[in-house]
Amino acid sequence: MPTLTSLTPTQSHNGITLTLTGTSLSGTTKVNFGTKKINPATVSATTVTVAIPAQCGGQVNVSVTAGTTTSNSLSFFYIDPPAPTALSANTGPATATSLSVLGSGLLTATAVTFGAVGDGTGLTVVSDSELTVTCPAHDAFGGASFDTVDCTVTTAGGTSIPLGAPTQYTYYDVPTVTSLAPTSGPVGDDTTVTGANLVDVSIVTFTPTAGGAAVQADFSSFADTTLVATVPSGLAAGTYNVRATTPGGQTAIVAGDVYTVD
Repeated sequence: MPTLTSLTPTQSHNGITLTLTGTSLSGTTKVNFGTKKINPATVSATTVTVAIPAQCGGQVNVSVTAGTTTSNSLSFFYIDPPAPTALSANTGPATATSLSVLGSGLLTATAVTFGAVGDGTGLTVVSDSELTVTCPAHDAFGGASFDTVDCTVTTAGGTSIPLGAPTQYTYYDVPTVTSLAPTSGPVGDDTTVTGANLVDVSIVTFTPTAGGAAVQADFSSFADTTLVATVPSGLAAGTYNVRATTPGGQTAIVAGDVYTVD
């Protein structure tokens, strides 16, 4: 009669090889996970191996069948795979940024990976449904203004399957302003702002070069390198730095971003 003495590992997830050790196992034709019957991968007198099938999370009794005889059963704990469903932020700058991952099956998380950019750092498990992590900094963008990657979580239950937009993170390169045309005029006029990485601009401001509060301007975006801003009403005569803000940050103050209000 086949007899089981141990399972290795005693808890895991689907796709992992389970090794069953015992005696009189050479006639094994099926490995039973509860009522689910799986063909073994290898069989010997003392060892049987099998790929763990997908099933509901929790404890299941494992046994083997040889002919018409079924062995004793041993307990195995099946760990559900992680299932992240959302990120606290789906966009951000190229620098390392802290965010939260929400979902289920996150309690045993050991890594959070952001596509080819790499693994995050400072992983902290808050609960089975939430963890925090700092995404790795993005290197050179190779001429693109942004890069969208899948965020996946690895736990004792395996690695999550990419879900699409809800669990994707988009890195944005730093925006820059290089010139304005024209560089002067009255309030209400338009000026064309030229630069780089001016994609998904959220705010355009005019800030006095001598210091003072920034004033938001109406604008229209036309390309990653161009937008048109309207000089805000109420600005006093003087010089202003025209700056744009995207998920990648705010443009730095440069000589080419100065506009003179007549």
